[in-house]
Amino acid sequence: MNKKPDYTTYEGIPGQVFVAALRESVERMSGFVLNVVKNESDTVPVHEIIGAMVLQGDNALLLTLETNKCSAAPLVSFMTGIETAALDDALLNDGITELINMVGGSARARLEASNYKFYLSVPFTIAGEGINIVVKKRTDSFTARLVCDGIDLMLRLYKLS
Repeated sequence: MNKKPDYTTYEGIPGQVFVAALRESVERMSGFVLNVVKNESDTVPVHEIIGAMVLQGDNALLLTLETNKCSAAPLVSFMTGIETAALDDALLNDGITELINMVGGSARARLEASNYKFYLSVPFTIAGEGINIVVKKRTDSFTARLVCDGIDLMLRLYKLS
């Protein structure tokens, strides 16, 4: 029987909780097992879809999930049962929005007994070629890159308060 880790106090951003939530959500919905890899900037694909939500509370965060259409298509296909060839931009964006919602909800449940209590905003996507979120450098942040069979996702957390 798997016991949940005891999360009680975090000095910084609890990034690994969000990584675990993303890995579990993707595996449950699609069967893909994501692995964390070194984030080498010269190998990161151009992102075309950013799923995002604000985690509101005393420790407010911006949660983002960055990817491209090639990575989003197999995930969304397995999540919805729609063939990848039939997925248009609207369906890809909606699928990534749903995935970021699942990650936020799962992380919230995992952190319920910690000092990181928050409410989830409505999830949304930002889409386009070569999109980027730029935040002041002095803002605390967490980044993890996860891959599996051509799927490449970048999870980021930005401290807002």
